[in-house]
Amino acid sequence: MRNFLTMIRELPFAMKVLLVSTAARGLSFFAILAYMPIYLYDTVGMGGAGIGYVIGGSVLVGTVASVYGGYVADRVTKINLIVALDTAIVLLYLSLTVLHDPLSVTAVLLLTNVASSTMGVAGSALLSELVPPENRTKVFSLRYSLQNIGAAVGPFLGVATVAVGSGGPFVLSAGIIGASLLPLVIFRRRFVPDVNATPAAAAEEQAEEETPRFRDVLRTMRSDRRLAYFTIGGVLSIVVYGPLLTFMSQYLVLVEDRDVAYRLVAYISAANAAVVITSQYVLGSRLKQDTLLKWLTLGTAAFAVGLLAMSLSTNAAVIVAAVVVFSLGEVIVVPAEFTFIDSIAPENLRGSYFGAQNLIHIGIALGPILCGFLLQHFAPVVMFYVLVAVVVASWWFYVIGCLATVASGAAVKAGSPV
Repeated sequence: MRNFLTMIRELPFAMKVLLVSTAARGLSFFAILAYMPIYLYDTVGMGGAGIGYVIGGSVLVGTVASVYGGYVADRVTKINLIVALDTAIVLLYLSLTVLHDPLSVTAVLLLTNVASSTMGVAGSALLSELVPPENRTKVFSLRYSLQNIGAAVGPFLGVATVAVGSGGPFVLSAGIIGASLLPLVIFRRRFVPDVNATPAAAAEEQAEEETPRFRDVLRTMRSDRRLAYFTIGGVLSIVVYGPLLTFMSQYLVLVEDRDVAYRLVAYISAANAAVVITSQYVLGSRLKQDTLLKWLTLGTAAFAVGLLAMSLSTNAAVIVAAVVVFSLGEVIVVPAEFTFIDSIAPENLRGSYFGAQNLIHIGIALGPILCGFLLQHFAPVVMFYVLVAVVVASWWFYVIGCLATVASGAAVKAGSPV
């Protein structure tokens, strides 16, 4: 804890502001997320299937669009892009208080998810730009902890503001982001890296030369086996840990009565949030590039042990203990992925690489589909065995990604082309 507080105190002012903004965005996002299905059903008049298509489709479009968003982040001043995206999100949230027809609301949700996904990529790139390499893993871990605090608190705030009116959660979220936006605007210059007094025209010309066209960036990323392997591994692993509450809800309603299932889901949510919030920095800050594969192996083992333990019993104590072990895997894998991508990304393509890595969130949509299919056609316990196989497959892609990195480094030292 002392090291944690010391690290917080030693962070530059700009970094502290960025992390507070991250917490604010997480809080606002989850305040709306819990309320969104209710809003779409009661206020907009959508049916159950339509709600699923709109929410899932918006997330998918935003995830894919973030690849181009990362490219944009490499070509502009990142803090200006973040301010513009924050402003757009505030306006889009407020528009949902007056727009109630399905088509308009769908368009707003699509734009909001595109802006939010691009924001995440630009934020990651800016963090890498401002933080020394030796501290980046610690800062990424701290940011993930703050996001999970928002995930734990946000839904309660969102529900509480419903009493004010149907647009209460949107006004709350817009207010939170607007408040966090002010210091970004006021102290904007502190978020711009020192270019050593390079004349503006020369700096712009240099940036133009260093950042290729989008199709050239895509070609570069497509040829980078390390990025491809880790992105595939990330998709497979997030299939397992991303929709934890969803697939456990799908499973428990089949094997227990609804009251017991709902109670166990609440326990699972609380246990997962508690582990991630309390141990994210403690474990994540210990990750090092040269020991990354060992940590990823440990994280994969935690996923597998947790899943197998969940398959054994629906006793509350067993389920909670299993979720605690499972959550340790999440605590390790998430910052490990960021650390790896940060280490292989060229300086002028950092945003683009984080944009490509953001594609792993497609796995969040695939997880419930896979689990629903398994639960419908096989014995419920089979779901856990298949998820173990999926997470082991993700580990294998991490392994070959790390090995490709070692081979790449050896080739560079030998002076041969990668």
